[in-house]
Amino acid sequence: MKSSSSPSPTTAPRKVGSRSRQRPGAMHAGWRSRTRSSGPATPFPTTPWCRPTPCSRSQENSVSDFVETTELFGEAENLFGMLAVPAGARLGDIGCLVLNTGVNHRIGPHRINVKTARRLAGAGIPTLRFDLAGIGDSSAARSRHDFRTQAVEDMKSALDHLQSRHGLRRFLVFGICSGAENALAVALADPRVVGVLTFDGPMYLTRGVRLERKLRRMAAFPGNPAVRASYPWWRDLVQWLGQRDAAAGRRTLERLHLPMFAGGPSADEGAIFQGGDTAPVVSAAEYERRLLSLVDRGVAVSLMYSATYNARDRHNGMLSQLRGSPMFDRVQYRFWPDVDHTATTLAMQAKLLTAVEEWARGVALGGPGLRPSSAGSIVPTLARSPDREPRAPATV
Repeated sequence: MKSSSSPSPTTAPRKVGSRSRQRPGAMHAGWRSRTRSSGPATPFPTTPWCRPTPCSRSQENSVSDFVETTELFGEAENLFGMLAVPAGARLGDIGCLVLNTGVNHRIGPHRINVKTARRLAGAGIPTLRFDLAGIGDSSAARSRHDFRTQAVEDMKSALDHLQSRHGLRRFLVFGICSGAENALAVALADPRVVGVLTFDGPMYLTRGVRLERKLRRMAAFPGNPAVRASYPWWRDLVQWLGQRDAAAGRRTLERLHLPMFAGGPSADEGAIFQGGDTAPVVSAAEYERRLLSLVDRGVAVSLMYSATYNARDRHNGMLSQLRGSPMFDRVQYRFWPDVDHTATTLAMQAKLLTAVEEWARGVALGGPGLRPSSAGSIVPTLARSPDREPRAPATV
């Protein structure tokens, strides 16, 4: 005789909040038994249930290292962000901005902005991740400024808010891709910025570096579907010949009239500028001048690059037009051969988050986290850090 507490296949799962406390597969088994017109119930095959592994003590403690609040600010209160503040002591009067990547909202690609803000807050640095005007939950600005000018105004509004409401006076700025360009722009415009960390920001490549990249991609083209799919002309060709897509066929034929080696400017800046506006192109010499002006002001500058554009980096290859510049003795340059543009995997994220935290702590504490390398550039002194990002509550 079965116990009265044993659930039958037709028993609806008991709910607690929005999650079922019944073992996996029971709900599907009950659904199938109710919908069959005749015959005995035949549950779907399921894997044996096992108890989830609890978080380690370090992971449990890390969740309570920060507190998050929503922030509304700006001249018209049109800018929205999430502020993560330390639950314990702060590292002085310094805070951090984490910027949008392209049109991705404040969570960031693969939630990297969330993880960065919480990591820094747990290390004692209040961190605001927010949406620029017209992105995510921030409404469009009322002004008629161009993109970069408006972005700088939005970032300065964020600094004003953190200073007036939370007592912060010095700031770090972290950005990926277009966020890297915005980070440099606000650092040049506002003396309160004392540290800038860019990831896959502007690149200044020589013809040799470009040629090497093309040859590597050509060698990988036959056997790598991801490389083939990255070329618009290949996607159009496949759609035209395989799916009889007329629009793809027209684009393919139009490309036949273009020069074979047509290329853009040497400065890979402004990739997010599409449509009628022309991307602002800053020469390598001007870019060098701007970085040197920041370090002359005492700003800690860190330039990090992923392996997405090129799998190899020789002698500061992402800035190869500036090889030999005294700038490399004064800024941090780092290439990640095992991290892609958006830190897709957890292993990539762990490496990037560790580097960001140690750099930020070093700047906040007056520089002990930075040391000269044998090559003359500045590299971070990394401390031990958990291999996995700690579990944390859902966010907005």
